[in-house]
Amino acid sequence: MKFKTLLIIAVVFAAFLPSCVDEDVDLLGNWVTKAYYGSYARGDGSSFAINGYGYWGMGYDGDEYFSDFWKYDPVKNTWSQVADFPGTPRAYNVSVSSGSKGYVGLGYDGDNDLADMWEYDAEADSWAPIDSFPGGARRFATAFAINNVLYVGTGSEENDKKYLNDFYKYDGDKWELIPSLTGQKRIKANTVVLDGKAHIISGKSISSNLTDHWVFDPETEVWTELDDLNDDDTGNDKVARQNASAFVSNGKIYLVGGYSGNASLDNVFEWDPNRAENGMWIEKTSIEKGNAREGAGCFVLNDYGYIVGGRLAGTSYLDDCYMFQPYAEANSDDN
Repeated sequence: MKFKTLLIIAVVFAAFLPSCVDEDVDLLGNWVTKAYYGSYARGDGSSFAINGYGYWGMGYDGDEYFSDFWKYDPVKNTWSQVADFPGTPRAYNVSVSSGSKGYVGLGYDGDNDLADMWEYDAEADSWAPIDSFPGGARRFATAFAINNVLYVGTGSEENDKKYLNDFYKYDGDKWELIPSLTGQKRIKANTVVLDGKAHIISGKSISSNLTDHWVFDPETEVWTELDDLNDDDTGNDKVARQNASAFVSNGKIYLVGGYSGNASLDNVFEWDPNRAENGMWIEKTSIEKGNAREGAGCFVLNDYGYIVGGRLAGTSYLDDCYMFQPYAEANSDDN
């Protein structure tokens, strides 16, 4: 009798359990609408933050490659135009800030891959060329800066026929070859710097999106692989993507949008280094109004991440701007 009673209870519990598991889960995080910037919608441009301001410009709108550049003031919630980029208009290039300077280079102008590099002085609102990238002309590369040293690598050349995983560093005086990324060659990698180390996450190999996560230590110049993005305990099979907006806020990494499975994405994931031995991926609230995108600009101001512009699967280009509050409840009415 006891066995039958336990069996009945187990069956009833099993029948009840799926209804608990299938309930919708409210994800944490809130997107706040900010001022639209005052120029053409576009994607795959250049973005960075300097001295409390965000910068966004250049890029492509399906018809034209741009050279205009814009500055965002978070206090006034306004955009203003700054000095145009004087080089060849382009998209699919690298862009990163280091101290009071911004750096833009490589990319594609509609006919050719490019190898030139430029420095933007925010205080003087002026551009100047620096030594060209020694790794050769390429598009879809990635870049990061640590301790006023610029690092550039990966990408593709010869119209995406040749993928790359090499890396170079620039100390303000000269370029130097450093150890290549240990993982597969890739384009459109998602890259950020957290606690003095660079994280390269996913991206696209020749055949598919990658599910790896690498950390670069500038002191040893060693690449270390962390848990796979699909790891059963610390990952999520929806994290892998290319061409996402990646930023650091409150000591955590965020991947916003991007492209995967033949579609632009609107979902958002947070990597928390303090959960589990090698960090853990946690899903957050999707981009406001479900506005999926890839190739958006992004920057961090006052420890909040912003995204601007981007494109939807290469057919629709955007000119909006949002700020992300990681630990607020979702509210579609705020701005």
